[in-house]
Amino acid sequence: MIIRFCALLLTLTLPVAMVAQTTAPQSAETSAQVDPARVYGNMIRTAERAVVGLAEAMPEEKYAFAPAADLFRAGQATEFKGVRTFVQQVAHVASSNYEYLQAMGLEKDKDIASIEKLTTKAEALQALKDSFAAAEKAATAITPQNAFEGIGPKKLTTRAALASAIAWHTMDHYGQMVIYARMNGVVPPQSR
Repeated sequence: MIIRFCALLLTLTLPVAMVAQTTAPQSAETSAQVDPARVYGNMIRTAERAVVGLAEAMPEEKYAFAPAADLFRAGQATEFKGVRTFVQQVAHVASSNYEYLQAMGLEKDKDIASIEKLTTKAEALQALKDSFAAAEKAATAITPQNAFEGIGPKKLTTRAALASAIAWHTMDHYGQMVIYARMNGVVPPQSR
């Protein structure tokens, strides 16, 4: 009788114990939201490390380099008219960062057109670094309350979207810049 009672008790309590284990409340560590400032700041810093490292690694005498059709095999139908030089790529990333920041209502005093016209490694690299410093500062102001709040004249974008755009746009151009660097015998620091 005692054996049957124990078996019955075990049969009834085991499923309850198993359910309790699988539905236990999450700890504060696993259920806490991550601060959006941290998330977007990390995205921006990751893109910054890649592109700034590459811009620093490219020799100054190669900053005027752009791919041209004569670099490829004969008969290959390739058009390179209007392709940006390496320095133009660096300057473009910097100016675009400011453009995204201006859409957030920040850095209104930056002359984007003049940044696009930079021609030396020192100028373009400094503009790039400065633009990322401003982007990281902007990321620190992104909160759970304002991350997805509509901004701009038509309220069609958000701080989160613009911070993400800084990261993805940078990496888009980083990919192009990697090709330029490798065509000039430079191994990107991120690939070492």
